[in-house]
Amino acid sequence: MYDDSVFISNHSDTLDGLRLMLEAAIGPHEWVHSFVAVEIAMLIVEAAKRAPEDRPEWFPRGRWATIQEIETEINRALATMFEDTP
Repeated sequence: MYDDSVFISNHSDTLDGLRLMLEAAIGPHEWVHSFVAVEIAMLIVEAAKRAPEDRPEWFPRGRWATIQEIETEINRALATMFEDTP
């Protein structure tokens, strides 16, 4: 794990799906990787929540399951970051 990063997935089908979903939302990008900065993870979650439907090519493990997994990692990362704040 990297400092101040969020684990998205190590499954290539999940990462590929999230890349496609985010590309549909914002256009070409290079932001979806196994580990991403907290702010990118938050962007991915917000776009996923607003996706028009639970498309299997975007969310092979289900949209809400994917969102919940990433949100758990975001919360973990933010808790650590806040602990480090004086």
